[in-house]
Amino acid sequence: MTTLETIPAPDPADRIAALIDITESLNLIFEEENEAIEEERAEDAAPLQEEKARLASAYAQSIRAVAADRAGVSGVDQAMLVRLRAATVTFEARAARQRALLGETAGNDKNENASEYGQTA
Repeated sequence: MTTLETIPAPDPADRIAALIDITESLNLIFEEENEAIEEERAEDAAPLQEEKARLASAYAQSIRAVAADRAGVSGVDQAMLVRLRAATVTFEARAARQRALLGETAGNDKNENASEYGQTA
C-alpha cells in the first residue's frame, strides 16, 4: 500500500510547467467566452463551463502547491517564471474583461427592463 510519505514530491519545475499549462488553457476558455459574450452569443459559452470549472479547481490546487514550496520554486529557471507571469497577466486581463462584459450585459438587461415600463435606469 502506498502512503503519502512514499510518494515523491513533484519537481518545482514540473509544478510551474503544470501551472503554466492550466493558466494558458483557462486563457483560451476566457477568450472564447468573452468573444461569445461580446457577440451576444452567451449560449455558446455554456459548453465550456464544465472544463472551466475543472481547470479552475486544478489552478487553485496548483497555486497552493507553488505557494507551499516557495524555496523550491525560487530555483526554477527564470524563463519559466517569466512565462508563468505572462500567462498570469493575460489570465487576469481576460477575467477582468469578462467581469466588465458581464457587468455591461447585466446593465443592458436592467436598461431594457426599465425601458419596457417607460423608465430609465
